[in-house]
Amino acid sequence: MKHVLALLIGLLVLLTPYATAQERHNYLAVNSHMLEDSAGPYYFIAYGDSRNAYARASELADALGAKLEFNDSDKSLVFSQGEFTARLKTTADVAYGLEKRSDVLSSNGEMIDSPMGILVDGSSYVPISPVVKALGGETDWLADARVVTIYTADQLAPQVSETDDAVLGNATTAALAHPRLGDQGDRSRVAIDLPVGTNYQVAVTEQAMVVKLPGLHAAPYSLNPDVPFLKNVRFDEVEGDLALVIYPDYALSADGKGYSVGLVPANDAHPQKEIFYADFAPDLQGKPLTSITSDAVKEPQAAAKAPTNNNRTVVIDAGHGGHDSGAHSPYATEKHVVLSIALKLKALLEQQGVNVIVTRDNDHFLTLEERSEFATPERNLFISIHANSAESSQAQGVETWVFGRPLDNSLIDIAIHENGGGALGEERTQQALITADSITGEILREEQLNYSLNLAESVQQQMVAATNAKNRGVKQNVFYVIRNARTPAVLVEVGFVNNPEEGRKLATDAYQQTLANALAKGIMDFLDNGGFASVPQ
Repeated sequence: MKHVLALLIGLLVLLTPYATAQERHNYLAVNSHMLEDSAGPYYFIAYGDSRNAYARASELADALGAKLEFNDSDKSLVFSQGEFTARLKTTADVAYGLEKRSDVLSSNGEMIDSPMGILVDGSSYVPISPVVKALGGETDWLADARVVTIYTADQLAPQVSETDDAVLGNATTAALAHPRLGDQGDRSRVAIDLPVGTNYQVAVTEQAMVVKLPGLHAAPYSLNPDVPFLKNVRFDEVEGDLALVIYPDYALSADGKGYSVGLVPANDAHPQKEIFYADFAPDLQGKPLTSITSDAVKEPQAAAKAPTNNNRTVVIDAGHGGHDSGAHSPYATEKHVVLSIALKLKALLEQQGVNVIVTRDNDHFLTLEERSEFATPERNLFISIHANSAESSQAQGVETWVFGRPLDNSLIDIAIHENGGGALGEERTQQALITADSITGEILREEQLNYSLNLAESVQQQMVAATNAKNRGVKQNVFYVIRNARTPAVLVEVGFVNNPEEGRKLATDAYQQTLANALAKGIMDFLDNGGFASVPQ
């Protein structure tokens, strides 16, 4: 079985657009393997289309194992893979090509609704989902990881497993959602949605319950939950298969002591899925299960813990200060704007019972090293507030950053500037790049990144909703101030001080209050949802 995107925990990245027509955002994977960034996904946002994800035709064909030819007579791209032949018409007129039509894509002669292939600067871009469908595959959107993922026809072929009393149904292939956890009072429950007829097998070791899910895929997941009786829940690979592994904080035994399991079959409320659930409490008595050796299951490593309702502590860092004014223009100066927002945010959070620590409450200077020392594990989150500037006075909008290596190396120049500029900025940035490259595989840091991404999504959504500012997205970069954070940490840019309209707004008390209100709402949403941004309606 192939793991789904093992390197993707937490890697949520939206890139700043640099191309004139196509903009690359998010990630692209085929059969659980990440593709090079140049493959896509691309979006033609400048033409008003942000829903259709495109890929470079040649790189997509290589990743799919398909043969690609260009038919000059009708300007079509022809993909051949196994029993499938897909033919897609192309155009250099982007706006025209983005319109979905019923006569531009065929699969073995049958037509499929699709936009056209787009020819830009000598390269061909094709709509991912329709082309994959035409070749017998499927696509999915893994929102947590920001990945468009593709499963080819051979990966979707039914897989047959041996059955016994503990195995139900027939195996399928699907991308699973994360499990749901809840406190039922006298027990804690873990529930997961499964496609109807899924094979699964439940077994236990003394340390864990293992729910093997042959043929299924899932985005990486590991959580130390804030519910009784459970210390870790994760997706892992067990004996070559995807498995949901649940670690209670007490010993289990194969005779049913300490747990019970069940299945809610498909019904009118959820006709396409079954719900497997397992309850945990030391005094529960369920049916006996198969015992497997502890060697088959890895011990859980320390992972970031979700914020709790008690003793909430938030660190607010107002960027720059003292002799370091930050970005400045005739309209506004960064160090003053962000300090005012930080103090307003502090007051709002304290009104809701949050303990707030500020790195500065007046116009004095702190080094980045001094600021980063505030982001310690016993605190729920760290938010560093900044304002932007750009060479063009037309630049505008709000954005939120988490720590990590940017996919576009040009963003490193931004990090050097934010990390102090000059030789010091370059030195700090190099140190941060080393840290960024070491995160993958370090469970604690990966889980922390997951929470940071959730916090970033939450505050970014609220800032955009409150201000109607341009949404520049959630991104990652090697900002030194959040390099060594041992708690969820983000850096927000609340607008451009050198934009005539936005700069003037940023200098006003009313707009600063609006931003503080939005940040407070995003932070409380993150805390109240246990470290997960709520789904916008």
